[in-house]
Amino acid sequence: MNTDSNLRTVTKTISYRFFVMLSLALTGIIFAKSPEWIIKFIILSWTIGLVSFLVHEKIWGYSKLWLDGIRDMKRRSVAKTITWRLWSLFVVFMISKFILGGSSSEAASYTIVSNIFFVVVHYCHERAWNTVRWGKLGA
Repeated sequence: MNTDSNLRTVTKTISYRFFVMLSLALTGIIFAKSPEWIIKFIILSWTIGLVSFLVHEKIWGYSKLWLDGIRDMKRRSVAKTITWRLWSLFVVFMISKFILGGSSSEAASYTIVSNIFFVVVHYCHERAWNTVRWGKLGA
């Protein structure tokens, strides 16, 4: 049972990717990456991450697990955050290591720090969107 309209899912995905972009820029600054490196990483994140997040949202949209009517329970938001973060760890590491050519230790460090930011962003984003009724099917 999908509780979100397709337009809501796409809008939610784009808004999430915006906040991820800010997190990536901040992480790049913390690691003293060049502006070119940060821009490349943001572009890769927008393309690969956007598709990944959209698929993740659609999969969760078909699950009834921890729904209270049409609203997500907090444990559902936590579960969505954890499953998304696990996938994101893998994707960020692969981009850092194999596409942008970092060492394994550098890619791992960047992945860990950026994902700490992402956990906070994702949970807050889920809770904020939970207050928006627009696009909820059956609302």
